[in-house]
Amino acid sequence: MKTSIMKIYVAAAVVAASIAAASCGGTKDVVKASGEQKITVPCAGAAFRTDKDFFRGVGDATSKSLSTARDKARMIANTALSGSITTTMKSVAERYVNDAGQSPADYSETFESMTKQVINQQISNVGVACEETTQANDGMFHVYMAVEASKEEVFKALERSAGAEKKLETIFNREKFRKQFDDEMAQFAKSQGY
Repeated sequence: MKTSIMKIYVAAAVVAASIAAASCGGTKDVVKASGEQKITVPCAGAAFRTDKDFFRGVGDATSKSLSTARDKARMIANTALSGSITTTMKSVAERYVNDAGQSPADYSETFESMTKQVINQQISNVGVACEETTQANDGMFHVYMAVEASKEEVFKALERSAGAEKKLETIFNREKFRKQFDDEMAQFAKSQGY
């Protein structure tokens, strides 16, 4: 029973993250048959995208139970947030290791493991940047949620984790790692229009 429920949650998270990534949230112009109108999606848009200071993730879910809708929306938003951190860290790690004159293949597993550990720590400490709930005439609850994690908190956790990794002790340099991290966040923010 728990396995099938978990599979449903994972499938919902993947679908929602794909939709969120493809749609980029915000105001939607619906161009279909006449009589339709423009809508604004709560907790979406530029204010809820990852920028140079925060990693962010958005999610929404519908259920007959308010707590289930809220839990699902949070899980989807956390999944999107995790994806943002993972993508950024993969790029930072590759650039950092290359700049250190090492083979990325030798260190990719170490950085991947470190990133997963940090994400697991950070997910329990993320803040809710936005949460809105609506209820349809049929009683269904729809929860929209955006979560965020401070770039500084993520960096500090990564730094602690990297400092504890035996495999990285010979190549880890805090200042260089910080520069790569800041550059990647700035580049990501620029690509988002910030």
